[in-house]
Amino acid sequence: MGQQATFGQRLRQLRKAKNLTQRELADRVAARLRKEGRSFDFTYLSKIENDKTEPPSVALITEIAHVLDADPNELITLAGKVPPGLEKTLKESEPARAFFRSAFDSQLTEEDWKRLLQELKRRKKAGENPPKPGD
Repeated sequence: MGQQATFGQRLRQLRKAKNLTQRELADRVAARLRKEGRSFDFTYLSKIENDKTEPPSVALITEIAHVLDADPNELITLAGKVPPGLEKTLKESEPARAFFRSAFDSQLTEEDWKRLLQELKRRKKAGENPPKPGD
């Protein structure tokens, strides 16, 4: 199996797929951030793409994803961060926390994760979702 791209490598792939230079992407992201009094420049983007600095915050990753028409959750996860929806679910749901602890403790292989995902998709398609808390 091939090695997964780093956050910076994936960001570069997405930028190049949109035929943007680092400066063009940085300018577009900066324009979105100016409303909040924040900035972003191509030198920082270069450091990110070359894995010379840690990935940025979830908020900044979300802005970059928007400009690139990319999936913010993919980039957030590649950055080693928790997508906001998942974070909220884990904070609010004991069964969700128990599920993730159990999965983590089981030391699942890549194949195990694929089978688990297939089973979840199968159940959802068949309408076999378990009742929500309080039902």
